[in-house]
Amino acid sequence: MSYLTSEILEGKVSKITAVLCIKLLGVIFATLVFARFSPLIDSNLYISGYYDMSSGLRTMIVQTLAVMLNGIGGTFFTHLVFGYISALGVLYYLATGGRKWLIVLVLLLPSSLVWTSIAGKEALFFGGFTLLLVIWSRFAVGAMSRVDLIFAVLAVIICSLLRPHYSIIIIWLFFSVAIVKKYGDKAWLILVIGMMFGVLATYLLAWTELLLRGFGGIDPSARASRFQLLDILQSSSSGYERFKLFIPMGMIFGIVGPLPEELFKRPEFLPFFVEGLFILLSPLLVYRYACAKSFNGKNLFFKFYWWCLMPAVLAVMILHSPFGVLNPGSAIRWRTNFETVFYMAPLLLLFQFKDLFRK
Repeated sequence: MSYLTSEILEGKVSKITAVLCIKLLGVIFATLVFARFSPLIDSNLYISGYYDMSSGLRTMIVQTLAVMLNGIGGTFFTHLVFGYISALGVLYYLATGGRKWLIVLVLLLPSSLVWTSIAGKEALFFGGFTLLLVIWSRFAVGAMSRVDLIFAVLAVIICSLLRPHYSIIIIWLFFSVAIVKKYGDKAWLILVIGMMFGVLATYLLAWTELLLRGFGGIDPSARASRFQLLDILQSSSSGYERFKLFIPMGMIFGIVGPLPEELFKRPEFLPFFVEGLFILLSPLLVYRYACAKSFNGKNLFFKFYWWCLMPAVLAVMILHSPFGVLNPGSAIRWRTNFETVFYMAPLLLLFQFKDLFRK
């Protein structure tokens, strides 16, 4: 027994060490290699204290932390701390009993490797979001501990401050799982009503703002801008109306990134394009993998999968669609905030079921 305990402890330490090394590698790659192709403008502005109080609370949260860390240990240290914060979800998974190497390896995907390894909103949101996914997957098969609840509340607050429109899906995930656990097969009616209410509330309260931000938040002079490609006139009502016609395209290319035509012009987009295809298809891949495996609780797993997780995936594709139209680079960067719901969430859910019933 002591040998087994020692082996488990060594495995946990090796995985945690791997996470720390991956994030160190991410900072080195992002600052010394990636920055040569795509300047880390926002990150540098945060560290230099460029923004003033009128820039908004979420911007000031990131800048205050970046400036403080830069004063303590310099630029590289600042990026490294942000990188380690982004890994909080994976570290919590490992520290509280998770054993799967695959959860560690998701940190090596190009987008998460780069954009969560520099000072910025993505690193903080990614850390809070993945932490919530770990706690959610455990809630699906059991009850949350007091520590889980405390961390979940803190993570929801941070995520809601930084990216409120993406945080909506976290509320849905916990709500839907709670309803399925309580009502079983009868839960579908409550879930449908909940979906309808969520869609209506989002449309009335947030959709117009998301469209305006997707249209006005992209620099037409940027190298990857699609204003000219899509024949969209900047800062005009006609351009805005034409922009809205491409929202269905944004649902797909907000996840995948560049169009095939853009890959020929900028081959450096290729790794992110392949990554985007993997992310888009990963819910199907995990589903097929789960179908091929035999484990207890399989019917309940698929209820959570289709009734809870897949509506969240569809919802985030819609919410992100305005940001997937006019610039593939921006679409990829902002996708990093939530992309783990496509591959990490279903994997965590599957591993929780297999581990629970193995015990």
